[in-house]
Amino acid sequence: MALWIPTLSRKAAPKKKAASHGTALTVLFGSNMGTAEELARSIAEAGEAQGFTTTLASLDDQAGKLLAEGAVAIVCASYNGGPPDNAGAFLKSLREAEPGSLKGVRYTVFGCGNRDWASTYQAIPRQLDELLAEKGAERIYARGEGDAKEDLDGHFQAWNEPLLPALAEKLGVKLEPDGTAPHEPLYQVQAVDKPPANLLIGGAGALPMRVLVNRELQNAAKSERSTRHIEVLLPDGVSYRAGDHLSIVPQNGAALVERAIRRFGFVPGAHVMLAAAEGRRAALPVGEAVAVHRLLSDFVELQLPATRKQIQTLAQHTRCPFTRPKLESLLDEEHFRSEILAKRTSVLDLLELYPACELPFAAFLEMLPLMTPRYYSISSSPIADGTRCSITAAVVAGPARSGSGVYEGVCTGHLARQAAGGTVQAFVKETKVGFRLPVDPAAPIVMIGPGTGVAPFRGFLRERAALKAQGRSLGAAMLFFGCRHPEQDFIYADELAEHARAGIVDLHVAFSRHDGKKTYVQDLLKDQADRVRVLIEQGAIVYVCGDGGRMEPDVKRALAAIHGEAGVAKLAADNRYVLDVWAGS
Repeated sequence: MALWIPTLSRKAAPKKKAASHGTALTVLFGSNMGTAEELARSIAEAGEAQGFTTTLASLDDQAGKLLAEGAVAIVCASYNGGPPDNAGAFLKSLREAEPGSLKGVRYTVFGCGNRDWASTYQAIPRQLDELLAEKGAERIYARGEGDAKEDLDGHFQAWNEPLLPALAEKLGVKLEPDGTAPHEPLYQVQAVDKPPANLLIGGAGALPMRVLVNRELQNAAKSERSTRHIEVLLPDGVSYRAGDHLSIVPQNGAALVERAIRRFGFVPGAHVMLAAAEGRRAALPVGEAVAVHRLLSDFVELQLPATRKQIQTLAQHTRCPFTRPKLESLLDEEHFRSEILAKRTSVLDLLELYPACELPFAAFLEMLPLMTPRYYSISSSPIADGTRCSITAAVVAGPARSGSGVYEGVCTGHLARQAAGGTVQAFVKETKVGFRLPVDPAAPIVMIGPGTGVAPFRGFLRERAALKAQGRSLGAAMLFFGCRHPEQDFIYADELAEHARAGIVDLHVAFSRHDGKKTYVQDLLKDQADRVRVLIEQGAIVYVCGDGGRMEPDVKRALAAIHGEAGVAKLAADNRYVLDVWAGS
C-alpha cells in the first residue's frame, strides 16, 4: 500500500556532485550547544559536493594531529571566555606546540559569539587563529565572526559563500563552473507501511531516565508564568557532582509536528524510509522504516528562524508568479530582520503562509538543523539526594511572534509535559568551568542567582546541609536570589528559608515587582558591600548563574565597586569568579 511519495521539484533535474579531485578538507568544530557543529557540517557537506575529501570532527579529536594536507576550516564558539568542552585539549596542544611546528598547515577560522559577552566576545576563535599562525600555520582565508545577538546566520553565510572558491584557488584546485547549481538531494523518501524500527534518540550517550517528580514552583493562582521542578532517577552507573548539568534531548511538541505532517500531506500514522545520496553524509536514520511523526518529533529542529539560504531554497521551489516574489522579498535585509528574525518566523511558518511553494519533503528534511540537547544546571546534590537528580526549568510559552499559533520552548515544553512515571532521554554533562563547591567546606562562598539561576545553588545548599549533618564545619555562605514578587515566583522559598534558619546560608532576596520598587541582586550586593568584601578577602569564591546579557554585567560592575575592577579580574583569573550564564531572551 503506497501512502504518499514526495517528489522532486519540477525544475530542471538537479546536478550530481562534482567529480572528486581528492583534495583534503578537514572541518573542525568546537561546540557546546550544537550551533558551531551545525555550521561546520554545512561546510563539510558543501566541500564534499565540490569534490573535496572531507573530514568532520571536533577540535579535540584532532588535537596534535593537524596535517599539512589540503586545508583546515575551524568553526568554534567560546563559553564564558573559555573553550567549548570539545576544544580544550586542542587549544592546550596549540599552546604547547613548538614555534614552526605547524608549517605547511593551511587554515581558516570562523567564530561564533554573542556581543552580550563583550569582554570575551570571540575570545577562543581569535586565540585559535593567532596561535595557529604563531606556530607556523598559514592563514589562507580571513577569519570570520558571527554575532548571535545580531544575525549569526547572515554573518556566516557572507563568510562562507566565497570560502570554497577561495580555498580552491589557494590550493590550485579547479572547481566545476556550475558548482553553485543545485546538487543531487541528500535524501530520497519512500513511503512504507511496515512497523517502525525501535530507534533510540541519539546524542552523546543519552539514556532513558524515569521522571519521579514534576511540580510547579510558582504560585499558579497569582502568576501567569511557570517554573517546573523535575526529578529523575539516574540509571545504574550514572553519577554527578553538584554544579554539573543535566542534558535533555527534547522532542518537538505534537501540535508542531502535526502542522508539518499536514503541510506535506501525510496521512496519520504514515511511515517512510530514507535513502541517502551516494557519498553524502546523512545524520537522519536511513535504510529503515520510521514514522513520519517520529522523524519530525525526535530528530530535527522545527521552529528556529528561517535562514536566508532556506528562504532562497523555498523560492527556488516556487513556480507561482505571485508567491515567488513575496518569498524573494524576504531576502531584503530590512525585511529579513523585521519579518524573520524579529518574529522568529520558521520554515514551517513560511510554508503555511505560502502554500504555493512546492518544496518536497526530502528537501525540507535536508534543510533542517538536527535536534540538539539542552543543558540545565542540576539543582540537587548526590550527597543529599543519592541517585535522584533534579533540574529547575522556566517554561517558555506564549503567542508566536510570527502569528502562527503558540510558541513553545522545545525543551521546556517537552519537560512540562512529562508526568511522574514518564521518561526523558538525558545524560549528565560535567561542568568545565570550575562551578564546584570548594573542596574544603569551611571555605567561604558568595552565590548570585536570580530566577532559575538559583538552581545550582539549591544543590550547593543541600550538599552543605548534608555535610553539616555529618559533622563537617561550614564556612560563611551568602546567597543573593532575585525574583519578581514574593507571592508569585519566589521559588524554593520554604527550603531557602529553612537553610537560612539552620545557618547554612545568609539569604538575601531581591524583588523587582513588589511594593512599587525594582530591586535586583546587584542592588543587594551594594547593600551588603562590607560583608561581601570581607568574604572575598577571606578567600571566598563568587559564583554567578543566570542571564549573561544583563544580569551578569550588572553584577560584575557591582563587584568592581566593592573589590575594584582589577580585583574582579584577579578573581576570574584565579577561578574565584565563576560563571554559569546563558544568553537572555
